[in-house]
Amino acid sequence: MAVAPPLPPAPARLLRRWQGSSPWLSSSFGRTRYFSRPAFAAGGRQDYSPSSGMGVSKTGAFRLGLHGNLNVQSSVQEWVDETKRLFFLRTTNNVRNNITNGTTPLRVGNLRHDPSEDIRSSNYPSLYNQRERGPSNSIVNRHVDTDLAKHRVMYQSAHAVPAPFSVANNDIKPLNLLDGSKEEIPWHDSVTVESSLPKVSKSETTLVVDKAIPNKKEHKRITRKVTLNIPDKASLSTESKNARKLLATIYDKVLVVDNVESARSVVKLLTTKYKGFIHACDTEVANIDVKEETPVGHGEVICFSIYSGNSDGEADFGNGKTCIWVDVLDGGRDVLMEFAPFFEDPSIKKVWHNYSFDSHVIENCGIKVAGFHADTMHLARLWDSSRRADGGYSLEGLTNDHRIMNAVLKDIHKTGKVSMKTIFGRKNVRKNGSEGKTISIEPVKKLQREDRELWICYSSLDSMSTLKLYESLKNKLEAKEWIFDGCPRGTMYDFYEEYWRPFGALLVKMETEGMFVDRAYLSEIEKTAVVERKLAADKFRKWASKHCPDAKYMNVNSDNQIRQLFFGGIKNRNKPGETWPQSKAFKVPNDESIATEGKKIPKSRTIKLFTIVEDLKLFTTEGKKTTKTGWLKVRGDVLWSLAGKIPTDHIYKIDDDGQEFDEDGSSVELPEQDIEDTSPYGTAYEAFGGGKKGREACHAIAALCEVFSIDKLISGFIVPLQGDHISCKEGRIHCSLNINTETGRLSARTPSLQNQPALEKDRYKIRQAFVAAPGNTLIVADYGQLELRILAHLTNCKSMLEAFKAGGDFHSRTAMNMYQHVRDAVEEKKVLLEWHPQPGQDKPPVPLLKDAFGAERRKAKMLNFSIAYGKTAVGLSQDWNVEVREARDTLKLWHRDRKEISAWQKKQKALAFEKCEVYTLLGRSRQFPNMTHAGPGQKSHVERAAINAPVQGSAADVAMCAMLEIERNARLKELGWRLLLQVHDEVILEGPTESAEEAKAIVVECMSKPFYGTNILKVDLAVDAKYAKSWYAAK
Repeated sequence: MAVAPPLPPAPARLLRRWQGSSPWLSSSFGRTRYFSRPAFAAGGRQDYSPSSGMGVSKTGAFRLGLHGNLNVQSSVQEWVDETKRLFFLRTTNNVRNNITNGTTPLRVGNLRHDPSEDIRSSNYPSLYNQRERGPSNSIVNRHVDTDLAKHRVMYQSAHAVPAPFSVANNDIKPLNLLDGSKEEIPWHDSVTVESSLPKVSKSETTLVVDKAIPNKKEHKRITRKVTLNIPDKASLSTESKNARKLLATIYDKVLVVDNVESARSVVKLLTTKYKGFIHACDTEVANIDVKEETPVGHGEVICFSIYSGNSDGEADFGNGKTCIWVDVLDGGRDVLMEFAPFFEDPSIKKVWHNYSFDSHVIENCGIKVAGFHADTMHLARLWDSSRRADGGYSLEGLTNDHRIMNAVLKDIHKTGKVSMKTIFGRKNVRKNGSEGKTISIEPVKKLQREDRELWICYSSLDSMSTLKLYESLKNKLEAKEWIFDGCPRGTMYDFYEEYWRPFGALLVKMETEGMFVDRAYLSEIEKTAVVERKLAADKFRKWASKHCPDAKYMNVNSDNQIRQLFFGGIKNRNKPGETWPQSKAFKVPNDESIATEGKKIPKSRTIKLFTIVEDLKLFTTEGKKTTKTGWLKVRGDVLWSLAGKIPTDHIYKIDDDGQEFDEDGSSVELPEQDIEDTSPYGTAYEAFGGGKKGREACHAIAALCEVFSIDKLISGFIVPLQGDHISCKEGRIHCSLNINTETGRLSARTPSLQNQPALEKDRYKIRQAFVAAPGNTLIVADYGQLELRILAHLTNCKSMLEAFKAGGDFHSRTAMNMYQHVRDAVEEKKVLLEWHPQPGQDKPPVPLLKDAFGAERRKAKMLNFSIAYGKTAVGLSQDWNVEVREARDTLKLWHRDRKEISAWQKKQKALAFEKCEVYTLLGRSRQFPNMTHAGPGQKSHVERAAINAPVQGSAADVAMCAMLEIERNARLKELGWRLLLQVHDEVILEGPTESAEEAKAIVVECMSKPFYGTNILKVDLAVDAKYAKSWYAAK
């Protein structure tokens, strides 16, 4: 930056004036345009007035490329008068702008005024006069009339005065500052006023200044960089302004409760006059990350709203106030506790949207919520379980769907729920002053205090919308017939009251209970997992570097780098003609500290990877999934199809030369027959030439698959289960249990316990970390082959019903019925279907069928479950890695003795196409879109779902009924046992160790007869239950 040398002092301070119209004299406040730079900026710069954009020379005259014609004399008094005028113009302009935007925190008395200063004149209107002349302070005007805010002022920091003058002893004097001074000048009367304008960021621009040279008739042109102040947030969008205007109309209907006295009077009305009403409740919560943290023990209620109504209309709390909004943030916890009688009264009916969250955050304050009447999220799922791609189940999505909100209470406000982003979101501003794409929202505490009236409207609308949504969904469910196992039973709202209402309350209770976790054990298995991950990653890199030297440094978690090694030349499915290159450079961390001689060690380095095998794409890409950009996915099925089914212990025991190591580290040659057996290997075996090279490739790729598996366990379970965000002080985790699947199956979130590896694949025994509290025991009870028993009941399949009646190993019986040679072996007593050892017997007299014909039994087992899931021959061929024709032939073998299932499947497909829905055992439905104009892919998906949904949904019905039966059992309550968790077809309870045996027997009885003590199915429900100190030991 060029800085002019210091010049001799001028005999007098002069104000240079230029011909031209003055911008502040020719336009109104709202349209004034100023060019600004910070007052008293860095050393060596001239001082510019941020209002006028003119510079004042301290050492001589100068010229600035902005013109103003003041027509006043060059004197100190002239400067002071002009400064005062500009100061008040800028102040009143900013305040008026704030008032119209609704962002000003100013109240009467915030600014002190010295009466001795003669500034209340017609020429210098004060802030108070300007405020009086400004628009009405109503929320409508405050948030809508923003035309006056369209000026282009570059705002200064709130604490720096925009003109150099000071007031001392009632005398206004010019302020003398040295060049480069950073001294701050106080605002009027030395009172600091917080700015309610958007925060500003710095941006540099170039300013050309003509500086007069003393004693010479010439000027020197100087180019300088000037830092401009640019707002961090853009102005409101048109959509936001319209939404705010509409939302603001609610304010007159809201009664604000912010003290104990008004809270008591309101609670009295709620618990007496309006006790019989339906009360929709909603909370606003701070200090919680809803995507990561459990609401049990987390979050701070800052406000809540209650909206009450019945068939005759809405409650009236005086002066037309129909909704209650309670300020907990500034009103204090005592205000919230005054509502305890209302929340804890079980006879007062309360409606929520996502009852689980709201009830937990209220109970965190010591209030036990009772009187649960409905959760509109559950009602919506019961009405339509397939809204994931059709607006979802948010309050905003549901209340703005005209198909749902066509039948509502009269007099309820017609505005649907509006998102926070629409009302309060503002786009960030880039450094150059243009609008960015990212929309940010201020913290909710700040919104409640600084944009208070609109925040009150926003949060109050939640409870209004919830009650409106409840009434609409109730009407729709009452109009829908409930068919229970083929028999009319009432309406679907009757189903909700009988099953899903108590089930929703039970889930919240289970979330509150939580489950104790042994963190010390998790810490130990984390160390083991990290070591094994490194071994697997190093094994893959070592093998890959034999073919591509730089693969030694590759990132094994990079899909692009893995794709480069195996699939160079592969075509992009989205962009015909585009192929992945045969070689490519990648930046990776410089973990080896490699550096060029004489230079610093860089943090990263560049490696070059190239494809190490030709035409591998021909072996694997057909029918595989691709990314959004059209490239083949290189995780999961693709890599496992390359590797094959390599046992995990072989991955760590066998090195790249095909040798196995004893525990002492010495190598032993594998038996020849094991080496030559290629059945476990995948397509990489042939692609890399077979033999030794093929085995090395399969083992290395299997090691890469292990890296991904271990990463998933570490990031999904081992590390999160040790975090405080899903647990409370007692060390119990509290996952979220949701009815949010299309089939009605429960899902768990934070953590997602449904995605735990199967018991036989749980290499780190994660379930061992779930333990009972001291003195207690866990009971783990699991249904056996529940989906298959449901399928036998729904289809009335004679073959399956007989197999279940006979008992034993169902999958072995299926294999015997499918394959004649297996049946012959059983009839000739060369193998046994099952074996029950007698005292003194260590092994069966002849092999068991599952051991002698393991391959046939595995296919039969996979078929049993695949049929229930609606899989086709194409899907099975991919699972088995066989031709579609072979899979189709195997399917025919399975259906040969099960013709009833084939007929039932055809019926379900027809039902999905004709009525666009199918039904579960208890009468819940899953909807499908109209298939009239659907393509082959969509039709195929609907056909599979039409078969799967009734089976999976009915299994969910049975599990739900079993849990309700357990919850209703008085003896279990008396013994002190309580439900903790439900994952798939198993439930987990905790209670005193001394009563574990009795409790286990009761649990088995409840689960085997889940329908109010009976079993309505045509087959028995098999239940396996154990008790132990940990989940793993009880399996």
